[in-house]
Amino acid sequence: MRFAKFPNRFVLRLEKGEDILDSIKRFAVSQKIANGFFEGIGSLSKVKLGHYDFKTKEYHWESFEDDLEILTLSGNISTLDKVPLPHAHVTLGRRDFTTIGGHLDEGSVANMVEIVLGKTPGKLVKARDESIGLNLLQLPGKL
Repeated sequence: MRFAKFPNRFVLRLEKGEDILDSIKRFAVSQKIANGFFEGIGSLSKVKLGHYDFKTKEYHWESFEDDLEILTLSGNISTLDKVPLPHAHVTLGRRDFTTIGGHLDEGSVANMVEIVLGKTPGKLVKARDESIGLNLLQLPGKL
C-alpha cells in the first residue's frame, strides 16, 4: 500500500493481492484514525459479498472470482470494542456489463484500488442492537 497525506484526508493506493478492508483497518491503526469515511475505484479479482436478511437477522454470503471493476465503493470507519472497524458496500461491474453488489466482507485487489479516506472529528462507536441484529453507530442526537 502507498499513501499520501493531506489535511484531514488521505489517498491510498492498494496493490495486487491486498485485501481492501484489511488494508484500511491496518492503515487506520497505523495513522490512529478512529473514525472516517472512504470511497474508492479500481478492480478486484475475488470478493465475498453479503446481503442482510432482516427476518432471520443473518447475512447471506456469496463469493465471486472474476475480473470485477469497482463502480462504487463507499464506507465508514468507526470503532467496535476500541478497534477500528471499516464497513463498506460495493457495486461491481462484470465484463458483460452486468453488476453485483452488497456488503463487502472480502475484496482482493486485481490490479490496483485507489481510495480517498477522510477523517472525521469526534468519535463514532458501534454497539450491537439486538432488535435488528446489527452493530449500529451510537449517535447522541435525535430528531
